[in-house]
Amino acid sequence: MEKRYLKFFLLILILTICAMTSGCSANGKQASEKAGDNNTQPNDLTDNAIFDLYNQIDINDKKADIEKDLGATGNTSAEGSYVYLDPDTGYAVNVFFNAKDLVTLKVLVPTTGARELIELSNASVTKEAAAKISQGMTQSNVKKALTGQGIEMLRMVIPSGADKEAYALAWINADGSVLVVTFDSDTNTVLAAEFKESLF
Repeated sequence: MEKRYLKFFLLILILTICAMTSGCSANGKQASEKAGDNNTQPNDLTDNAIFDLYNQIDINDKKADIEKDLGATGNTSAEGSYVYLDPDTGYAVNVFFNAKDLVTLKVLVPTTGARELIELSNASVTKEAAAKISQGMTQSNVKKALTGQGIEMLRMVIPSGADKEAYALAWINADGSVLVVTFDSDTNTVLAAEFKESLF
């Protein structure tokens, strides 16, 4: 996979969250939970209400079906995506669609702060630890090398691969610094890792 694509969706994750933690308004109504297979987060994390809306939207879902299920349309963002807000949790999902109105990228966005994510992650990740995460490492080896939980905050279609997906897990420190590790969904191996002093 080309490096520019890795930088693209890491940048999307960072810019989306930075832009939206300062405030977001959208109308949305939470629908009944949609079953889905999510093998990247332990059940105790995915069962948390802040992930309900994120888990309801899947890659390749149709925009019309999403909005029918939610009973609301998303607000458009400056990037051309649609933002769906869960009014019960204050968390939103920023969704990008292709020309066929199918989901190509979704990002979990805390719109009223991110204390829940920080507490769930409970990470203590340093730049030094982040530097040891290399391309090709398995997800299980990454988790063994780090303290705390990696939280899925992004899932997308890989632009350079036919029907291939990637997802990003974030290890968030108490001070808001974060290690974002992107994995290939098929192999659960690292595509890229980046440590940021401040994501929020």
